[in-house]
Amino acid sequence: MNQDYLSSYRFLSKELNKACKPYVSLPIQFVLTSFFFMPLTHEEGHRSILTANGIGSISQPYFNDKGAAYVTGVTDAQLQQLRDQNLPEYIRLHTAGLESDYMLTLRAETLAAFDEEDQETLFMEYLVRKFSHISYYAMSVISVVSFDFEEEDNELERDIVGHDVHGAIRHLYRPDMDFYRYTNHSDLTKQEEKYVKRVAGLSLLNILNPMAIGKSNFSIGKNLKFSAGMGYNMAPFGDFIDEHLWLSYKNKVKTHIYFRQFANNQAWFNAGGIKIHHLPILRWLEISPSFDIWQQPSNLNFQTKNSFTGYSGSITTHLIVNPKKEIRLEKFSFDLNLRYKTKGYLPEELYMNESTSVFLGMTFWM
Repeated sequence: MNQDYLSSYRFLSKELNKACKPYVSLPIQFVLTSFFFMPLTHEEGHRSILTANGIGSISQPYFNDKGAAYVTGVTDAQLQQLRDQNLPEYIRLHTAGLESDYMLTLRAETLAAFDEEDQETLFMEYLVRKFSHISYYAMSVISVVSFDFEEEDNELERDIVGHDVHGAIRHLYRPDMDFYRYTNHSDLTKQEEKYVKRVAGLSLLNILNPMAIGKSNFSIGKNLKFSAGMGYNMAPFGDFIDEHLWLSYKNKVKTHIYFRQFANNQAWFNAGGIKIHHLPILRWLEISPSFDIWQQPSNLNFQTKNSFTGYSGSITTHLIVNPKKEIRLEKFSFDLNLRYKTKGYLPEELYMNESTSVFLGMTFWM
């Protein structure tokens, strides 16, 4: 969904920027992103985890009388069963909305680094989502800002998790405690409050990208451009820190390399990956191969030093079509993606077990 959403947003942003002056276009984009688009994609991130685990739900992504967006229609028994039988999935259910926000900002940074989109088009989506992502973590540490909610009488009207950060951290430390959904700041132990401060502080690493100061990339000579940045998000067994490097040679060989440090409550675990974007093979054919490798805690457990190694390989083929001049497209492509991954957590990849997937899609160049 993230790629489809960002493509649609870019199209809308371009059309608004063409039709309106910036003082009209930017407020419209701000309202749409803040109150409609971002809540929608954030809540769909949560809901996708339920769907992957065979649990139906209802997305209510627009703010209710409590000022919160909900995913509803799930019973306590279903959620408790998920927690008791598959804790990493239950933790990810809490953090999947933030994971979606993180990966959407990363996609925007990649587009900018490779000059595949201009800053003007991405500006408002990136600014609002980046600020929201950081502030959700940062404000989790402030008890007077972290509003306390009481659970609705009808369990089907309750949000599936309540506060994403507080709920995830409470269940990481106390997975066997009496079940309830809404974790308020006052419910946290001193140890859990300390971990909240950790994630709040580390979330500030997300500021470290040239896009934060309106810069897409930097040039080294005539043929090479680069960009770099850092990132942070929670994981189903703790959290992770990213270091990203984007290299573009002659605007044809575009390579994204990242290094990642996962952490649980006992140890750090290394990971990394590489992806080449739209490498031209023939006039009508481009490919985008990628490879990821990771160490993660055994059984995705928060309290172990033991680890396992996993990997993922993917290739996307793009069949290029150059349309007639009267169509307002530079080109478009029919895309086929094949991916295999072993057991493990890979951000934006829906399944944490071993999986093989095939996706069909289209890409448009405006």
